[in-house]
Amino acid sequence: MNKLPLPDWMRGGTFKLALAIVVLLTVSSTCIYLLESRTTVPGLFAALWWSVVTMTTVGYGDIVPATNTGKIIGILVMASGIGLVSTLTGNLASLLVERKAKKRKGLLEVKISGHVIILGWNSSVPGLVRGLRDNGLLDRDGLVLVTDLPQERRDEIAFQLDLGERLFFVSGKIAQENVVHKARPDNASLIYILRQDNMPPHESDQQSIYAALTVRGMAPKVPIYAEAAMAENRVHLLRAGVTDLIDRGEISSGVLALLGTAPPAWSLLQTMLGLQGRPGLSLRRLSEQDRAGSWGELSANLRRKDGSLALALCQTARSLALEDILDAGSALDQFILELFQSHGRETKLGSQGASVLVNPPDGQPLANYDGVLVLRADAGEDKS
Repeated sequence: MNKLPLPDWMRGGTFKLALAIVVLLTVSSTCIYLLESRTTVPGLFAALWWSVVTMTTVGYGDIVPATNTGKIIGILVMASGIGLVSTLTGNLASLLVERKAKKRKGLLEVKISGHVIILGWNSSVPGLVRGLRDNGLLDRDGLVLVTDLPQERRDEIAFQLDLGERLFFVSGKIAQENVVHKARPDNASLIYILRQDNMPPHESDQQSIYAALTVRGMAPKVPIYAEAAMAENRVHLLRAGVTDLIDRGEISSGVLALLGTAPPAWSLLQTMLGLQGRPGLSLRRLSEQDRAGSWGELSANLRRKDGSLALALCQTARSLALEDILDAGSALDQFILELFQSHGRETKLGSQGASVLVNPPDGQPLANYDGVLVLRADAGEDKS
């Protein structure tokens, strides 16, 4: 007859020590009760109390054996208890130190939800984290940073970001499923996949595509935002399930071109993005009452309520399916779709992007929109 294997936690020395202590307490309590029940030990709980006090060498002295046999048991309990308790305490301390070391090295699976995940590292991360913190997105459960940077660099990042216990590291490649799984993307509220500056552009995008496929499979409903190092890889990232993406070079080129015709535009953008004080842009959800009205009425109400300036209407989430991103004229794409359908797999990819209507006419109905982008009245004020 084959024996069932013991779980790992039952094979460790800590479990064996705890079991030995339980056995010692049981035997000593039973013996002292049988020997002293007519003298100084009124009941089983009192016998257990005496065993614990004696084993830990606390020695309150409220219960003292009256018989010589009881005193001998007390000597044996004290002698064995000192070694067992001290060893157990040392083991528990070692486990705590080891766990803290593993957390510092990014080897543990995080046990949080509602957190933000950043896959990869580049020079823009500190600014991204600052913006997330200023907008209150790190107040609940914090940030998980997935990176293969060395330990010394991660320590520098932890000091630089200054998030304390709200910062968690997961060490490894961002495209490896067993690494990304430790960040618990299924419990996250928001995921970023960043271009990695220590890689060539094509390799960085390749890693980002693999990471997007991995994360989207684990978290089909969580928004994923990504950077593209090369413009030609944008479509591949979208097909991998990214909600929306940006190209830093494209943004820089657009801003520089805008400065040629509107020099103050950069100062305005800095204010809106929170680079010069409090973040200016804010998304407000539309209530059912709001959606029954018009843009003119909403703008006036917001201005009157707290001085906010309504800028644009938006539909924050639109459903995206595999059929929407595959090319009907591509045999390979059609094969992928048929493969999903033949295996009964879900072809929904969650939501992607957001449709925005900037500065609509006053009579624009709001029924088809669920949010409004506003410029707050305190935009640009000192954060301190």
